[in-house]
Amino acid sequence: MVGKIRLTTRQWGHIFLISGGSFFLLTIIEAGIFYLWMSQPLQGAVGLVLIFLDLIISLILGYQRYFQDELMLVLAQFRNLSPTHARDLEQLQVHNLYLQEVVKQLLLITKTMHTAIKQQQESELSKDELITNVSHDLRTPLTSILGFLGLIEQNSQTSVADMRKYVHIAYQKSRQLQSLVNDLFEYMRANTASTQLDYQRFDMIQMLEQLAAEFELQAQQAHVEIIVDSPHHSLPMRADTQKLGRVFNNLITNALQYGQGAQHIWLRAQDHQSEVWLQVANDGQTIAPEALNHIFERFYRSDHSRSPAHKGTGLGLAIAQSLVRMHGGRLSVHSNQQQTAFDIILPKNLSGDKGE
Repeated sequence: MVGKIRLTTRQWGHIFLISGGSFFLLTIIEAGIFYLWMSQPLQGAVGLVLIFLDLIISLILGYQRYFQDELMLVLAQFRNLSPTHARDLEQLQVHNLYLQEVVKQLLLITKTMHTAIKQQQESELSKDELITNVSHDLRTPLTSILGFLGLIEQNSQTSVADMRKYVHIAYQKSRQLQSLVNDLFEYMRANTASTQLDYQRFDMIQMLEQLAAEFELQAQQAHVEIIVDSPHHSLPMRADTQKLGRVFNNLITNALQYGQGAQHIWLRAQDHQSEVWLQVANDGQTIAPEALNHIFERFYRSDHSRSPAHKGTGLGLAIAQSLVRMHGGRLSVHSNQQQTAFDIILPKNLSGDKGE
């Protein structure tokens, strides 16, 4: 544990040697000069003044050496830093106030440097993981497509029925491949810093009712009722309606695909002064606690969602979270026996002028 900076006995010896030696030499030199010019020893008021000045000069020289030694000890603490040692340095204490400010600035620079290194390492790992996952997910449908098309090309005796079956499977795999590419493009675009939001004023209740109507056919096929639940008849706000619509599309699609046994999907909205609280909830199968911690990670799919019936890319929720963050909002999830709910908190931005 790093505490106060303390000089060694040898360093203190050097300081006293410099200070005492300076005082002795100055006094001898001045006494010699005074004796040669005045032909009498150094004494009286003038002698006392000169001795006092010599004492001040020697103390200044000693303090200068003390400051240098203390500075070297401080700099030595910042060599070959590890994150743990950097945290310990927050307790570092020095006597000189100016040097204490130097220590604070060095700590700030050190923290910034370690944060940048950590982010760079995480970015590199993230890129490697992304390439690995994309390669795997692209290769799977592509292998099927090439396999069935190869059967058609290499076997001229293939029956029309078999050929139609192979073409149909290849077409389905091509659609799956297209969905993955589109989701990957959307995810990369949502995580690009240069992406701009096109803010528009709109009514959130009207948007939710429109979304319920758009998903009505899919909901009927899944025997699910979509309900818009809000105490407000109108809820004006400003956001990028296209990107916000994508968020709700992904969340509702996720509820329809993975909320097994659900009878209802609720689209809820509440006005909370400068914020709007939104929720997409269903009363279907719960999400396992261990899956909740990873559900927004790209390409993540829980065990029960990996069946052939669920053909998601694993990017939908990651895209939704990125788009919500772009709006300065938050997206979270909780799941229990009553419901699985995705909660969105967005700023209204009614007084802003972004994008306008």
